[in-house]
Amino acid sequence: MALFLLALIYILLPLHVQMGLKYNFADVDDYHLFEHHEVKKSLHPKAWELSPDFNKKEPSKDLLNFFDERKTCAFLVIKDGKLVYERYAENYDKETISGSFSMAKTVNALLIGKLLEQGKIKSLDDDVKKHVPQLTKIPEGKLTIRDVITMSANIDWDESYWNIFSLTAESYYGNDLDKLMGKLVLRNGNLQGKQWEYQSCCTQILGYIIKNVTQKSIAENSQEYLWQPLGAESDAVWSTDKNGMEKSFCCLNATARDFARLGQLVLQNGKWDSLQIIDSAFIQEMTTPASYLKDVKGNTCDWYGYQTWMINYKGHQIPYFRGILGQFIFVVPDQNTVIVRLGKKIKKNPNDPQYQNDDIRNYIEAGLQVVQ
Repeated sequence: MALFLLALIYILLPLHVQMGLKYNFADVDDYHLFEHHEVKKSLHPKAWELSPDFNKKEPSKDLLNFFDERKTCAFLVIKDGKLVYERYAENYDKETISGSFSMAKTVNALLIGKLLEQGKIKSLDDDVKKHVPQLTKIPEGKLTIRDVITMSANIDWDESYWNIFSLTAESYYGNDLDKLMGKLVLRNGNLQGKQWEYQSCCTQILGYIIKNVTQKSIAENSQEYLWQPLGAESDAVWSTDKNGMEKSFCCLNATARDFARLGQLVLQNGKWDSLQIIDSAFIQEMTTPASYLKDVKGNTCDWYGYQTWMINYKGHQIPYFRGILGQFIFVVPDQNTVIVRLGKKIKKNPNDPQYQNDDIRNYIEAGLQVVQ
């Protein structure tokens, strides 16, 4: 009887709660669990040229042991547009796709930049409701694209990855993002555009803007404006809900080599070969901290721009893409270098809300050891 009651309770639970109970915490291979759209490889794929120094120099033994402790799946370094170092583990190789988690947030920013350039979005100061009618509980004139892209929307949202009943869990494991958008409300206090708080719903709103403005899926936009011109060698997949809406805040799955192309695009200020893919002025804005914002403790936001993180490491000012299990694309302009790390584990310090701890710095250090 007890087992019957437990089974009945489980069946009556919302889908995202069932999924959370079944699969527990998110995994790099979760794309198998969801429907998806493909991001087709380039019609003219271009392999990375190998540096004459390819794999001749590697990080210190201590750092390589650290890689293994953190279940690093892929680590590669691009210097001067050439592949200098490449290492795989955990049954990965150069053709294995892996989840981006929140690295996808920065991809959304790149696509927003493209739509601004094309005039499909007039300004980052546009009212979000102009483009996302799905936000039925958010009044007109209260929220701009700039608020959303800088994580200063002040939406009533708890970025909780452990609570299977949270909106965050629903966004990841649920199957109706339209319904989720209809639940979002603003907090009191008129802090929109004033206070920084990391909220994945902000990126999901950007995803709706991209889809609604272009009348194309985010995957189609990524294929047209990124994968094709960047010469991507492999198909990627972007997880969706039951209605075909991408989980835009996460869930782009690609190879380490193709993720590196996104970093190289940022490194080259939006340019690839002779083609300007994303406006260089937007790339500069995207990778500049929104220092007019404060966090809840009053700290000046010197770590975040347009869906892009920043860190200063040993004098290197580094913008980077970041995912929850230690997915990173670091862009090191003064070294003309891109560092990619994919993996299954990262250590976090709850007293360091920006999580710019030794784990992050170790990956940067490893990449710099290879190129210096």
